[in-house]
Amino acid sequence: MNTNATLTTDVTGWRLRLLHSFQTRPALHCLGLLIAGALSTLSFAPFYIWPIYLLAVSYLMLAWQSSKNLKQSFSFGFSFALGLFGSGISWVYVSIANFGQVGIAISLLITLGLIAAAALYWGLAGIAYSKLRQYLALSFRVPLFVALVLLFEWLRSTLFTGFPWLLPGYIVEKSWLFEMLPIGGIWLTSALVLLTSAAFAMTLFLGQSLRYLVTASLLWLIAGALNFSAPSYVTEKENHSVTLIQGNVAQDVKWLPETAAPTLTYYQQATFENINSDIVVWPETAITYVLHQVEPYLKPFSEDLEKQGTTVITGVPVWDKERNSYFNSVWATGNGFGVYEKQKLVPFGEYVPLEDWFGPIFDLFGMPMSQFRKGPANQPTLQAGELSVAPFICYEVVYPDLVRSMIRDSDVLLTISNDGWFGHSIGPLQHLQIAQFRAKEAGRYMIRATNTGVSAIIDTNGQIVSELPQFVRATLTGSIATVDGNTPYVMNGNLALWLLFALLIGLGFIPVRKPRR
Repeated sequence: MNTNATLTTDVTGWRLRLLHSFQTRPALHCLGLLIAGALSTLSFAPFYIWPIYLLAVSYLMLAWQSSKNLKQSFSFGFSFALGLFGSGISWVYVSIANFGQVGIAISLLITLGLIAAAALYWGLAGIAYSKLRQYLALSFRVPLFVALVLLFEWLRSTLFTGFPWLLPGYIVEKSWLFEMLPIGGIWLTSALVLLTSAAFAMTLFLGQSLRYLVTASLLWLIAGALNFSAPSYVTEKENHSVTLIQGNVAQDVKWLPETAAPTLTYYQQATFENINSDIVVWPETAITYVLHQVEPYLKPFSEDLEKQGTTVITGVPVWDKERNSYFNSVWATGNGFGVYEKQKLVPFGEYVPLEDWFGPIFDLFGMPMSQFRKGPANQPTLQAGELSVAPFICYEVVYPDLVRSMIRDSDVLLTISNDGWFGHSIGPLQHLQIAQFRAKEAGRYMIRATNTGVSAIIDTNGQIVSELPQFVRATLTGSIATVDGNTPYVMNGNLALWLLFALLIGLGFIPVRKPRR
């Protein structure tokens, strides 16, 4: 089906030639979008050059608006995302190649498969845009673009556990829009990023949609004002001391039987050296024994902690005989209690999606797969003295809705991780940035303890108060605070996002005045 873009009569000269080139030279623009997507990774941590992403998405908007058929629209979206994820999440190769035992060729194949799967959503968004734009007036193209990209990013974040990495809103940390996080969360900032890019492209290159560019500019100015005089959504109360222990246990020996006892001894000794802290946190699976095996051994240790008023929170595997399953878990002991079982598992890392289909393939390649099962929803928070702690294990902190669902019942957020799987890549630094966003959204302190770093204490504004460098064995002691109050995002969820869409749709009904000749 022919879906030629609507070119208004005021598109002349260089604009018309540019738009025509998308239809006549699609391969060239696929290459350009691939490069633009690859460069967009520089907008995220640890680089923070956020304007690159805005310009790259503007390029994509022009490509979709100008494509002549569904195939071109798919190719443009897929090419952009292939570049983005190819440069932005290629660090998964480190884990597969170093620990998957499948060789370089299969590691590359699996990595490319994951990248292509993530890019597929952007290609499908392109098809949807090309299909739907023919039914809408030109004035609705900007909200259509924003809505479709967000929809398919939500699908990418949801299906098969989801992979909500490199969402558009994560580029805003060093920009004014960061102050929009407590108001509407990552989905609002993502919408504002997409709105800015789409409005810029449509106004500059098509001479249309000035209303959306003005709206985006006003929202940026509001965010700028908030940066200079942000309201106090929460009020800090009591301070509590916390110690993070970063064991820096090499991933290739972490699970060996001869490593388990010395590692546990180190964590215990480091804890006694910081026994005056209210909370001591060990990383994900710091204990490699199963909980029911090690709990009797640690009983005297736990009793000593309780006498001192200290709570240890640690990652540990749990075997549940009744459910015949293993769970990646967090356990609080000493002057605290509770066990939390991880709900969001890493696809192809902790479980195999469509296991009946894919499991035999990985068995054929000899790739060892974890056999963790998903924990139940609506689990209680952990207790550390009088503090209620909302725990998240590694990958879970990337899910804003999951974090929000546990915020109201908590005094502080905690995430434990083992990013040693990904070596010296940018993956762990992106992961740290995501934890900062969750703290900013929630208006809560975030405690982040990892095996190889970066372990950090993050305040209610999403700023790192103190941190440990990567790949060192060390401890970090600092202070956290409980708070009164909640951010608008915690109270209202995505309400601000829906209000933004209502505004954009309303703007679409304003008649377009044709330029005078």
